[in-house]
Amino acid sequence: MKKKILVVGQTPPPYGGQAMMIDYLVHGDFKHIEIYHVRMCFSREFNDRGRFSWYKIGHTFKVITEIWRLRYRNHIHALYYPLSSAPKVALLRDVVILGCTRFLFKDVIFHFHAAGVSEELPRYPFGLRQLCYLVLRKPAIGITSSVYNPDDAGYLKCRVKEVVPLGIPDMNRSRSRNYNMSKPGLTVMFMGLLNSTKGEGYVLDAVSLLNKTGRDVRFLIAGKFETEDYRESFWKRVRAYGLEEKVEYRGVVTGHDKKQMFLEADVFCFPSFFSSESFGIVLLEAMMYQMPVVASKWRGIQSIVDNGNGFLVDIKDAGQIANCLTTLCDDRALLKRMGERSRTLFEDKYELSRYLEELERVMKSN
Repeated sequence: MKKKILVVGQTPPPYGGQAMMIDYLVHGDFKHIEIYHVRMCFSREFNDRGRFSWYKIGHTFKVITEIWRLRYRNHIHALYYPLSSAPKVALLRDVVILGCTRFLFKDVIFHFHAAGVSEELPRYPFGLRQLCYLVLRKPAIGITSSVYNPDDAGYLKCRVKEVVPLGIPDMNRSRSRNYNMSKPGLTVMFMGLLNSTKGEGYVLDAVSLLNKTGRDVRFLIAGKFETEDYRESFWKRVRAYGLEEKVEYRGVVTGHDKKQMFLEADVFCFPSFFSSESFGIVLLEAMMYQMPVVASKWRGIQSIVDNGNGFLVDIKDAGQIANCLTTLCDDRALLKRMGERSRTLFEDKYELSRYLEELERVMKSN
């Protein structure tokens, strides 16, 4: 008999990393577990994060009611929950939902897609911290994507701690990339939530430094600006650098447009220091499309990048980013070797079937 597991979590839209991973889980084909799903939809856009609304209050009670209904209708005894870490309102929402439901289940599984609850919760006022900890402590399983992430499972005293690297479906089996060895210059790409802590501003600084040396470096950007104020300040910096002809914003891209953007660019740059960053799904997408990567020494990102497929840089250091991009701009043979290494790593470690097999092993055996 299959083990029944109730998954509570948001699926796209919007198309963030965590929502995509929940979607892969919900639609996975498993031999030993049977998945039921309560869909969260607190953020209908990326810039809804952390904002109060009466809709979110009502949706919280809808989620709680649906958990109760599915639990008893289908006799489910295991709850899977992707716990938030920040902003505070998201974690408090989780505490409310779990406080009203987790006692219904024999086993509770926390998946720390959003890393850092062990860093955020100790900053809460004493009484609120103790209440939250009382609700969240001692789940059956705590899952993280990398040993470099904060020990959230240890902090919450999970009975079992597991490390399961993430994975995505292979959308580039044809390996359709032309490295264009004689191409002058470099096209740098960033994709993600645009909110400054993802590091896109430091990539812009680095692109400016390279163009000042006479190199022809373009910057392609995709994603959603978290606030209108940040959008305005970002483009003000673009104009101040005189890079209006070098920087191209594609908005939120999906499907064919997304694939073409990856194939058009030479190198993927992701120097994130986002507070909830745990892995960086977008790095796996870049590796799938045979791209070298330049990324930050930040949490689980460090698990993905090695000396063969790219460079790791310190957070908030445009100079280091510029040095790495200069190396790749001046040595396209190295760029090609690193891109091919990215593809090999993706096939060996990060294809979706491997992730789902490992996730099933963890959830059925505990």
